Amino acid sequence: MKQKRRTIFSQKSTPDEVDGNALSLYPVKLYMDESGNGNQRDPLLVGGIVADIESESLESEVEQLYENLAARRYLRGYESFEKFREHGFHASSDSVEISVPFFRLIQESVAFKAYVYITDRSGLSPLSEVEQIKELYAALVSDNLIRYRREEEVFCYIEENSSLREFARQLPLIAPRKAVEKLGRKVSLPTLRVEMVKKREKILVSIIDYIMMAISRWARDQYLRDITKRGYRNFREVESTISLLYSVEHGVLLNRNSGAN
Repeated sequence: MKQKRRTIFSQKSTPDEVDGNALSLYPVKLYMDESGNGNQRDPLLVGGIVADIESESLESEVEQLYENLAARRYLRGYESFEKFREHGFHASSDSVEISVPFFRLIQESVAFKAYVYITDRSGLSPLSEVEQIKELYAALVSDNLIRYRREEEVFCYIEENSSLREFARQLPLIAPRKAVEKLGRKVSLPTLRVEMVKKREKILVSIIDYIMMAISRWARDQYLRDITKRGYRNFREVESTISLLYSVEHGVLLNRNSGAN
């Protein structure tokens, strides 16, 4: 007998209820990225942030920090710094001279909401890594279509990834279908507009990149709430920015109202 394809939707592994009454004062723009791909020992994450203010204002704040850090002459010639100057913030390669000020900006900002879905890869087995990432993207975007269903449009910016290019083109069809499947009825949903971008083109993608790195470190420590563990300390740096952290295997790990479980 052919094995039924396991997906994040057939396993009912997204949050059971998504509030559909969210209404933004500004155009809803979801800045998204994935993390963990390429290293089988790491969990896979897909995340996105939605700005609570005019996104251009938040972009200006991050851009100003980038310009200030990029002007640090004493780091010229340092390979990590030269990559930063060319490509912008990147959690896995930025030196402490870059990452510490950027983490501080993230901690101090109350101007966005972060949503992150994570899997240790077991809950979506036997899907390939790329297919698991696609499932996480589809789940997160469809849930945000439900969350912001009173809006006319939702704009989604995904960091450039050649293996996801065709998927990104299909996402405006996939995500609404998954949202209706989850709700169990037809509803009016926003028009979804998806664009693949480089980090320097949409610098807010860098924020979710850093948040996911902190979450990944906590996940590798089995989500222990132990202040002696570096992973938990890293997570606490970004905890206040997260509206929803959802694990395929463990369910809701954190939401802004209840804190970590």
